[in-house]
Amino acid sequence: MMDEKEVKQEETTKKEKKFIWTWKGFFLSFLWVSVLVIAIDLASKWGVVNFFKANPQLKGSLEVIPHFFYLTLSYNKGSSFGMGSDISWMRYVFIVISWLASAGIIYYWYKNLNKKDHLVDCILMLALGGAIGNAIDRTFYWDGVTGFSGVVDFFQFYIFGYNNDSFAIFNVADAALVVAMMMLIVLIVVRSIKEAVQKK
Repeated sequence: MMDEKEVKQEETTKKEKKFIWTWKGFFLSFLWVSVLVIAIDLASKWGVVNFFKANPQLKGSLEVIPHFFYLTLSYNKGSSFGMGSDISWMRYVFIVISWLASAGIIYYWYKNLNKKDHLVDCILMLALGGAIGNAIDRTFYWDGVTGFSGVVDFFQFYIFGYNNDSFAIFNVADAALVVAMMMLIVLIVVRSIKEAVQKK
């Protein structure tokens, strides 16, 4: 049997989870961040693909900032930043990992809604948008379906000068995942320091 406090807590949690499916809840839970990342990611990928199809003379690469930033179309069948792209069967592994990771993020986020930790919610939804964005590419973009196969990458930076190798070509989803990871690391460090100071 649950005591009165536990019953009230359960009722509050149920109300908060129903609240998510309202417009106000949609924004306060940062679910909109995930939707926005997915929308921008998919739109930018298809925009770049169609741009280079319409401009074959560019041969898949457009100089934006000389010797520094290029739009270079690349199809990645591996994980983020091209890892594992040379091994064909790894794509199926990454498809499973991508959707499992997405499901895990959703479960953790939904399970902890009552904690109202908005910064964590924002980080989780940013990561979810990135994970789903690339998962869609890996799952649905095949030569026989879309005319190309794999995750669409196109941001190319020469961080250490044009004569050196460029940074790995990436997309909006990759960027969202990296930013989410960096935010999470900073959050953990800051909160750990605060806890250590409070214990003194």
